[in-house]
Amino acid sequence: MIAPYLRVVPENRSALRFFTICARNFLPGAQILCDSVRRAHPGAVFTVYLCDRDMGYDAEALGMDIEPLEALGIPALERMIRTYNITELCTAIKPYCFLREFARGPEAEMEAAEQSPHVVYLDPDIELFSPLVEVAEALDAGASAVLTPHVLKPAERAEFADDHFLRYGIYNLGFIALRATEAVADVVRWWARRMVDQCIIDLPQGIFVDQKWMDLLPAFLDGVHVLRHPGYNVAYWNLHERRIHGPDTALQCNGQPLRFVHYSGIIVEDVEQLSRHSGMFYVSNSFGYGPLVRRYRARLTAPENRRLRQLPYAFFWNGAGDSNAHTPGVGGAPAWRRPDSFLFARQAFSLEQYLGYLTAEAREIESQRATEAALTPKGRREAFEFTCYCAVCGGRHPMVTSFMYSCATDAEGNPIPNWREHIACRSCGLPNRVRASVHLFLQEFDPAPDSRIYITEQKTALYTLLSGRFSRLTGSEYFGNRVPKGAMFDGVRNENFEALSFQSESFDYLLSFDVLEHVPHPERAFAEAFRVLEPGGSLIFSVPAHLDRYPSTVRAELAPDGQIVHHLPAEIHGNPVDEKGGALCFRHFGWDVMDMLREAGFRRPFLYHYWSREFGYFGPGQALFVAEKPR
Repeated sequence: MIAPYLRVVPENRSALRFFTICARNFLPGAQILCDSVRRAHPGAVFTVYLCDRDMGYDAEALGMDIEPLEALGIPALERMIRTYNITELCTAIKPYCFLREFARGPEAEMEAAEQSPHVVYLDPDIELFSPLVEVAEALDAGASAVLTPHVLKPAERAEFADDHFLRYGIYNLGFIALRATEAVADVVRWWARRMVDQCIIDLPQGIFVDQKWMDLLPAFLDGVHVLRHPGYNVAYWNLHERRIHGPDTALQCNGQPLRFVHYSGIIVEDVEQLSRHSGMFYVSNSFGYGPLVRRYRARLTAPENRRLRQLPYAFFWNGAGDSNAHTPGVGGAPAWRRPDSFLFARQAFSLEQYLGYLTAEAREIESQRATEAALTPKGRREAFEFTCYCAVCGGRHPMVTSFMYSCATDAEGNPIPNWREHIACRSCGLPNRVRASVHLFLQEFDPAPDSRIYITEQKTALYTLLSGRFSRLTGSEYFGNRVPKGAMFDGVRNENFEALSFQSESFDYLLSFDVLEHVPHPERAFAEAFRVLEPGGSLIFSVPAHLDRYPSTVRAELAPDGQIVHHLPAEIHGNPVDEKGGALCFRHFGWDVMDMLREAGFRRPFLYHYWSREFGYFGPGQALFVAEKPR
């Protein structure tokens, strides 16, 4: 253990609440930070806000409270995701995290119910070595905020000289502590508004994410405490003035207790260079900082962290390169640009979460319906077209839309298109729901060309399209008893989803788009999907669903004697192997599908719900379901 010597903050002081922000691949770093916080401040509340997709990790195993990005309720989140890179977005959501922490109120472990919590933000590449006594003292004494400057004295000849901080900000916002008062909350709300579209790296305009904005904080608030303690925020930019010394059991910096080290820009590979942003300091000349970096690297790269560190960023982010706008000696990284095909999709794990979205985003949903209405010709029933970007084809194409199977009308009695089924790309022919499902599969899971994929269709344009991209794609149709399961019929494989012929753990992904509603016993299909997926594999499927209700609507059942019992008028869907007879729909799913998935063994099933004018993904209740088999 690094810090067995830690003194805890005296009991008569107010509790500190801590949080950090990171993507999935930096959860190992957040765990190191969390462990060090809990050693320094036993019983402290520590939260990780995930600036990424809430999947691909086991929160219980990590032992941290991890909050998804959507929990922050940011109205402009979609625009921010589409505009910012990973560094900018992680920084931009910081004030929203503070507001959420303020709203949580005092915890049970706080001594006085009326005492508002003091909230501390720390970057995920920080490690505490002793309790933040001075921060607690300042906030208890009435400070509204605590900041740490990059340097504590003039740096005229240092690698990072005085004018450097005129460009990047006086204070390093890898740390900031705030007292939860209404005056502070007002300023944080101002900060949040600025972060919607001005949390950018634009040095010619004098903006470096949130740091330059916080230069204004002492002008806006009384009682901003600038903490000039050399043991805080030790990092590459101030190593010229800091000296770490003493035994591991009592580390000091310039003769005072070492509070925390900020491993900003750490190069994970075991090299002499300490940070990608510094060309001057190495392990051998870093005045006690180097051994801490080596130890931190060893923990960060431990075998149990390898899978997490290799998780890709969501939203098509490629991650940090070897240089960026504040790397010395380079002109800055090329301008960041989001790929044209990015789709923002929200996640929902429960009916309550989804209904909460409908309430919170009522105005946005109303605007979506208005957009659809404006595109729909009035007083006619002929097919019509509008142009959208097809993420499957890659490019803008006409989308053919018809009123076939329209089942609703507007206030004037005009039919409303069946948006889910009848917005087909003129180029690839795929309809709305299929294009969106493939779009999210490619975007969110980034499957490799040789991934083992099983899709429950084969005589379709989608199978043909995917077979050209994935060398180990397997497809099938259902021919009943005409041929044995697993056998070929006219070149097409026969499979019964309730009793697949594949060996266990055969696939990385199982895709099924609007097939499960035709399966009499979907719980058997989910059990089979679980069996044939390898640990860590994902079942990804779409079905007709009522997302605003819990139980499924069972339209028909298969009786033990093989007879079909209809509870509602028969609903027949298209069937590529029986174009005349079609396929009977047994149910429209509700949220009880999540119970079926959990009973089959899947972990934390959820759905993506989405709408996009850019891609022509229209209509209410559009969703793609995801369930992962535990590793």
